[in-house]
Amino acid sequence: MSANGSGASGNGVRAGGEALVVGGLTVPPELAGLIRAGTWVPPATEVLRRIFDDEPVQPCFYSESVLVRENHDWHTETDPVWLGDPADERNEGIVPERSLSIADLGPDMPVMLDYRQSLTDPRVLYMNDTIWVEVAANVREFLTLLYPDKGPDRVVVSEGDEPR
Repeated sequence: MSANGSGASGNGVRAGGEALVVGGLTVPPELAGLIRAGTWVPPATEVLRRIFDDEPVQPCFYSESVLVRENHDWHTETDPVWLGDPADERNEGIVPERSLSIADLGPDMPVMLDYRQSLTDPRVLYMNDTIWVEVAANVREFLTLLYPDKGPDRVVVSEGDEPR
């Protein structure tokens, strides 16, 4: 059991074997572990600027309850402003039912997991102005960018866990 009582283990799976699944999509274990342990938090502003090439306004990395709430409506989004234009080759675009909103850098600045290429190893996308751009090829790479001193293999995600 973690210090916050969530029962999170280092691999993001609850003691009873329950993975973090939102809208039918499984949150990668590295990220799920951080979320459940309460350690999924924004790093320093300079780090966010470097990764996203944008100025964070009010960065928010979602807790489990916020993750569920934010994605409830997102999975039925149809507004083309949010989906991207497939004709624009600079824009990765996004498919709501194949993505999860995991954070934002401020109003209308979402960070998403994109499951179109892999249901087990999603890419990380960010809406930069009006286009979706790839920030990281997968969650492990993203966590290494966010927390360079720890990296995803060295983050202690609950009390008593040892770095893997």
